[in-house]
Amino acid sequence: MSLEDQIHQWVLGLDGVDTVYSADPLWLTAVKQLGALVGAGDSATPVPFVVCAEEEVNGRALMTVKVRIGTDGSVPAPALARLVAAEIRTLVAGQRPEVDVKTVVEVAALGV
Repeated sequence: MSLEDQIHQWVLGLDGVDTVYSADPLWLTAVKQLGALVGAGDSATPVPFVVCAEEEVNGRALMTVKVRIGTDGSVPAPALARLVAAEIRTLVAGQRPEVDVKTVVEVAALGV
């Protein structure tokens, strides 16, 4: 199981998290899917729910983890975002202690 999949499953198990949405906004996901269909002629690429990007900053590895969540309303959104970010940093640090972690947690607000 990839690190992204592990983070996805971990976040889904946290209190207050109802769902994990695509890491990209809906419009960007649609453009990527359309591009994959037109360009390669194959089926659409899988939608990433968690995106991990690694780069080197000042001689040290930095991993940026991006996730977009939906809440069930039991935990205030700002507190939930901080909790999810802390849990992601703990999970990554346990597996990759040599990497600094930056987390981007977006709380999706879907209105009807």
